[in-house]
Amino acid sequence: MTGLASREQDMQVIRQRVDQCVSQFDIFRLLREITEQFGFKYFLVANTSGSPSGAFSEAVVITSAPSDLIQEYGVNGSTVANSLAAMIREVGAPFEYRHQVSGGSQADGGQALAVAAKTENALCCWFIVPVYDPDHGAAVVCFLGNRPPISACETAEITLYAHLMHHKLRQVSAKPIKTESPLTDRERECLLWTAAGKTSVEIGRILDLSEHTVNHYLNNVARKVGAVNRTQAVAYAMRHGYID
Repeated sequence: MTGLASREQDMQVIRQRVDQCVSQFDIFRLLREITEQFGFKYFLVANTSGSPSGAFSEAVVITSAPSDLIQEYGVNGSTVANSLAAMIREVGAPFEYRHQVSGGSQADGGQALAVAAKTENALCCWFIVPVYDPDHGAAVVCFLGNRPPISACETAEITLYAHLMHHKLRQVSAKPIKTESPLTDRERECLLWTAAGKTSVEIGRILDLSEHTVNHYLNNVARKVGAVNRTQAVAYAMRHGYID
């Protein structure tokens, strides 16, 4: 009973923290914590209701995985050609996929998972939770890593968290944050992701902007705060309360 009570308490804490999220950056940080809590390395949220002819990376809404790793999953050119991406599009219930490195055969999704398995992180396990939003359609919340098989209790918990986080992500994405600062909403978003260590390419993918547009916003920020580079702009904005 003690273990059950502890789990229920942890779930209540997560619920409260989800309610307190007011930006994509807050969602990113909490999802990263949940990912590490369950022994995974990265998380990924991707739309599955778009055109199957688009590149896999274009379906990604938000992720903690490096951009080059995400790009590698799209080496075949499209989601329909990538067996793992096709499997993600068709899943109807939470499931765990484990890539078996030994042996010569590969099941559905094996080719894509083999890309990650070759990395130094040995990302041979995917846990995929299908989610849905009335305004945006079907999506998935995925967790990547190298850990033992997921228990029934863990499956229930992480599935609940995935649904809560996806719902909150759509909420905060639809409501721009108003702050008393010289920065526009887009400039603030780009600066927040810069503070999180994301490149212009990665920020553009998250916010559905071109790399050129992201650089334009960040240059505007630097000009407004009198900074000579992005690092100085982030430090100035944090010091003056423009970003958290």
